Amino acid sequence: MKQTKFILPAVVLSAAGFAMAAGSLWNMYVDAYEVQIPCVGFCEDNGGWWYAYSSGNENEVVSFDPITKNDDGTYKLIMADDDGDIIPDGNLVKDVGLVVTMSAAGGTASAPAIAGIGFDWTKLKTEIDISVSHDGYCILYDWTGSQPLEMELSWDEEAYGYDTWFATLPNGYNSLNFAWSDFEQYGWDKKPITIATEKSVGLKIRLKNSRAEDVSGTFILKELGWKDECSVISAGFSSVARANSAKAILTDRTLSFSGVRGNSRVEIVNLQGQVMLKGSAAAAMDLSRLDAGVYMVRIAGSVNLAQKILLK
Repeated sequence: MKQTKFILPAVVLSAAGFAMAAGSLWNMYVDAYEVQIPCVGFCEDNGGWWYAYSSGNENEVVSFDPITKNDDGTYKLIMADDDGDIIPDGNLVKDVGLVVTMSAAGGTASAPAIAGIGFDWTKLKTEIDISVSHDGYCILYDWTGSQPLEMELSWDEEAYGYDTWFATLPNGYNSLNFAWSDFEQYGWDKKPITIATEKSVGLKIRLKNSRAEDVSGTFILKELGWKDECSVISAGFSSVARANSAKAILTDRTLSFSGVRGNSRVEIVNLQGQVMLKGSAAAAMDLSRLDAGVYMVRIAGSVNLAQKILLK
C-alpha cells in the first residue's frame, strides 16, 4: 500500500513542549519533558516515541540500562509520565539528558550486533520529506564507549535495503552538525541519499559491533535538531550550562528573568505557535493583557530557553 507523503515543517509543537532552537526536535529545556519527537501528519497515530532496539541477529547479545519491556517483549525506555514529569530512576535525568547504557556483543562482519535508540515520525512509519526545508541534523551528546556510534537515516528497509545512510558520532562530549553530504553508506547495496531524505521514516542512533567481544558505553542525548540549531560547546563553559541556569519567573502577571542577558529577545507564544507578546529580558514584562491559559516563554540568542508558564 502506498504511504502518504508529508513535508516536515521547520518548527512544530508537540503536546509535551515547544520545539525551538537548542535542538528543536528534542531537548531538556522545558518544564514538561518531551517524550515524543514533535508529531507531524496524522498526529493521532502517536508517532515519535523514543524506543530501544536491537538487530535481532541470532548470536548477538545486547543490553540496555535502565530499561523495561512492552507486552510484546520489545524494549521500552523509561521516560516520563502522562503529565510529562520525569519517572525516577529512568532514562531522563533532569538538567542532563536522555541517558542509556548500551552494550553489544556476538557480532560478525556479515551480521553485526546492534543496540540503539530511535524514533519514527509516525506510528504507521509514514514517509516524511525532510529535504525540502532542512539541510541536515545537529546533535549534542556524550558517549563513553570505546568505539564511535552511528546516526542512521531511517527508511523503509524492506523497500530500499539495509545499506542505510549514516554519520559517525565520535566518542566524548560533542556538538556536531551534519549536512546531508556528510552522511555515507557502507556501499554493498548503494541507494541515493535522496531516498533517505525524501522518504524518511525516522532516525536511529546505534552501537554497531562486528566483533564477538563486548562493546559498551553510556550515551547521553542532550539536544537533537536540524543543522545549526544545537547549542555550541565553548572552552570550559557551554551554552547548555547557560540554558540550564536561565529561568523565567512569573509573579502574578509579571514576568522577570534570571540568568539571562538583558539584551536577550523574549517572546510569549501560545500553544498554537502564535507570538502573543514580545519584549526584552532587560526589564520585567507585564502579561496582564493576555488571556488565562498555558504559554511558552521563548528566548533565543546566547541562551536558548523554552519554558512553560500558566496564567490564571
